[in-house]
Order: sequence, then C-alpha cells, then structure tokens
Amino acid sequence: MPATTTGGEISGSERVLIAGAWRLATAVDTYRAIDPTSGGQRDAVWPVSGWADVEQALDAATQAATELGQLPPATIAQFLERYAARLEARGEELVALAHAETGLAVRPRLTDHELPRMLDQLRQAAAAAREETWRMATIDSARNIRAAAFGLGPVVVFPPANFPLAYGAVTGGDFAAAIAAGNPVIAKAHAGHPSVSRLAAEEAAEAVREAGLPAATIQLLHGLSPADGERLVADARVGGTGFTGSQEAGQKLFAAAAAAGRVIWVEMGSINPVVLLPGAIAERGAEIAEQLVASVTGSAGQVCIKPSVVFFVDDLAAQACVAALQDRFAAVGGQVLLGPSGRDRLAAAVGKLRASGARIATGGTVGPGRCEFAATLLEVTAAELLAKPAAFLVEAFGNATLLVRCGSAAELVQAIATLEGALAAAVYLAHDGSDDDLAALVVPRLVRLAGRIVENRMTTGMAVSPAMQHGGPWPSAAPPFFSAVGIPWSILRFARRICFDGWSQQRLPECLRDAPPAGRPWRFVDGGWERA
Repeated sequence: MPATTTGGEISGSERVLIAGAWRLATAVDTYRAIDPTSGGQRDAVWPVSGWADVEQALDAATQAATELGQLPPATIAQFLERYAARLEARGEELVALAHAETGLAVRPRLTDHELPRMLDQLRQAAAAAREETWRMATIDSARNIRAAAFGLGPVVVFPPANFPLAYGAVTGGDFAAAIAAGNPVIAKAHAGHPSVSRLAAEEAAEAVREAGLPAATIQLLHGLSPADGERLVADARVGGTGFTGSQEAGQKLFAAAAAAGRVIWVEMGSINPVVLLPGAIAERGAEIAEQLVASVTGSAGQVCIKPSVVFFVDDLAAQACVAALQDRFAAVGGQVLLGPSGRDRLAAAVGKLRASGARIATGGTVGPGRCEFAATLLEVTAAELLAKPAAFLVEAFGNATLLVRCGSAAELVQAIATLEGALAAAVYLAHDGSDDDLAALVVPRLVRLAGRIVENRMTTGMAVSPAMQHGGPWPSAAPPFFSAVGIPWSILRFARRICFDGWSQQRLPECLRDAPPAGRPWRFVDGGWERA
C-alpha cells in the first residue's frame, strides 16, 4: 500500500514516539501513504525504523511494565477513560484522516460505526480494568492457594489496513485489551493510515501524562522491515503480540514468535462460508440476495468476516436468486479499495480463481482508478470444488465472492466438508422448519470450522459484546481459543495466570485477599462465584 522512497529522505519528516518523547527515527528507509481516491502519494514522509529504535522501545517498555504492575487498576482505567474523551473531542479530525488515507466512507462507515466502536472498546476496557473480574481470581481458602491473571509485559500491536480506528495500532481492540491487563504497548502503525496513528498517539501521550502512567506506556513506530518485525515478536523482552492482517505476514510472525516460545495472537484471512438452505431461498430469495450484496460490497468487501464463498442447492428458486445477485452486483459496479496493492491482490485472487476454472457471473475487472475494482460474482459447481478444493477456497479480500452450485443436499454437505478454519460462518434456514433436517447435518460441520456461527444473517456486522467470539481455527486465527472482541477473553490474550501458594494476606495482590477488592469483581471462592 505505501509507496517506498529512497535517497536523501531517509530520516523522514515524521517522528516516532519512544519513552515519552517524539524524535526522529533511526530510519533505514521511508515511505508515503497513498490516497486511494486519487491513487496518488500523500505528502508526509514516514520512517521505517532500524533496530536501534526497537531496542530503545523494548528497554523503555520493560521498565514501564514493572511500574504499571505496581499501579492500582483504577489508574489504568482513568487513563483509558481520559484517552477516550480526548479521541472523542478530535473525532472529526480522526475521521477526516482515516477517510483520506483509506478511502472509506465518512458516513456511515467511519463516523456512525467505526468511531463509536473505537470509543466503546476503550471505555469497556476501562470499566473492566477498574472492576477486575477479567482476572478470574480463584481462591481455595482451606489450602490457602490463590490464582489470578496478571499482565504479560510489553505487548506489540500490528494492526490491519481495513479498520484504521477500531483496529488501529493505538486505538483498537488489541491496544485497549493490552492496556487493561496492565501492559505497556509498542504500536507499529499501519503504512496505510499512519496519520491516524500519529494523531491518536499524541492524545495517548497526553492522557498518559494526565493519569500518571509511565511515559513509555504507549510507544509508536511507523515502519519496520519484515526481518525486524520477526525479530521483535521473538524478543525475550516482549510479553506478547497481537497481529491482524494477511495470512502470509501472520504466519511468518507466528512462526518467529513460536520458535522463540513467545506469545502471539494472530487474526488472519478467512473465507467465512455462507450456506443457503433450499427452504430459505424458496421463502425469501430476493431478501437474501440483497443481504449478500450488502455484505460483500459494504466497505468494498474489505472486512475480515466478509463471505468469500456461498453454498446452495441449485434448484429453480436458487437460480432466480442468482439472477437477482448478478443484477445487483452489476449495479454496484466499480468500488475504491484501500490502495493499489489491495486492488492488485484482489485482482490476483480473482485471476487465480478464473485460471482454476471459476466462471465470472459479473464484474472481475479493474476500474479506471488506480485503486478501483468492480464488484465481482464468480461461480463453480460443487463437483469442480470437490475435485480441487485448494484451487477454489481462496480468500479474495475485497468486493468479490464465489458461488458454489450443488446438485443435491448430499453434495452440499460434501462440499462444506472441504472447508478450513474460518472466523465466521452463516447458515440461512426456512422459518417453517422445512430445512431443519438438512441443518442438522450442516450446522455441526460449521461449528467445527468457525469461531462464530450466524443464523439467518450474513457474517458481517459484529457487536462488541462480552459474548462475542472473534477468532477461529487455523488458518483464520491462532490460537483458536482467543477472541479479539469481547471482554474478558480479549484481555486474557495478554495475561498469564499466576498462583500464590501459602502466602500471607498482606503480601497478596489485592484481588486475591480475603477482604473484598476495591473494584468488587466476581471471584471464584471455595467452589462458588461471589461478589462481595
């Protein structure tokens, strides 16, 4: 996505935040972000830091982790609340920068959905930090054995391109969860929206000062070489890493961290299957077609839970539904993607599908703009899919999806069995119960492969709720138990359980003492949950 520059601009014109100070990076390269609407480079020159910057950030974060561990939870909560208030006050600026750097619509996408979600996440994390139930404190009074969750230490956050606010390096769910657990964060800004990260980090640094947190609680680097990224996640000073992005980058970072025994949580690509059962299509095919078009083309399909493959039994009702889909996709036409590299990756994925034998129902072409691609509908038969599933089960990240025409209900069940792990899956059933027998075969298979199962809705659209699961089996994410959304599970990714065996009351962490902790958390005491 960024355009790399070389030569006399190695220092860059923008600064990094290390140990509470904004300073010029020890840059090994620079880049400029892209304006997706025009396809041209933006003015600011951003640095790709060398390892010297990383070294200093790691040392500062290590000291900050020790200091944070000694602060009361209310202080961390106060920071998150002040920070959310500061970001809210600059909401229009954040949205304007996010729009300029990603091309995502100001309304409704950024202003009405993503900005409120970002603020809500920060405030939910603040409430959880103050209240402390997330620690899952467990007390065995008779044996005087007590355990709870505590921060891991410095957390590195690698954000994705497609959510500059809700998943941003200094604003997103990984950031909020890591801070709520009492960890300092080393944020690596995404090259697709560096200005958003810079503005947010400015406000974070001020909120850190106001709340009295260590200066290195929040640090920001703009760019790293792939080799330094892998070195960073494997460093012994890193408590854990949160990554959201492509399978290629995520798998490399996962391997590097795992080889060194370091904690890393990755959310990667996912095809998010949708299964349309015959009764549902017969009952409301036109409505389902509208929902599928909205799901695939909303935000130009650049959402990690967008459906990339749709299964159905190819009867007369389904054929009418497909005809409606073709008309609606054609009406959408070209859409602006996040950048030229995103457009090129989507074009390559569609090209791979076509080369494997998928047929274009509509779209499949690049537009006149440098970042534009037409809303695309492809199709194959289940027999073709079963013959070579790896060729067709390809994530086309963007405004494209693949229809799988199944000759029978039995063939539909067979085709679903070829799927790998996914973040989400959806099944549409008839309201009159006519699909129930087939659903009894389909749903257990979807449960095994996806972290979140949706009934009679598309996979897109996800509430920030304690009950939400956003993660799934490999290769969509790892480890499969985590959730990037939903407290306490999002916070527990960046914590470890510590047991205090035989300790005296005055030396125990407050959350494990017999006296009720200040936040009044739920605790598991002598076999039962209680809240003092």
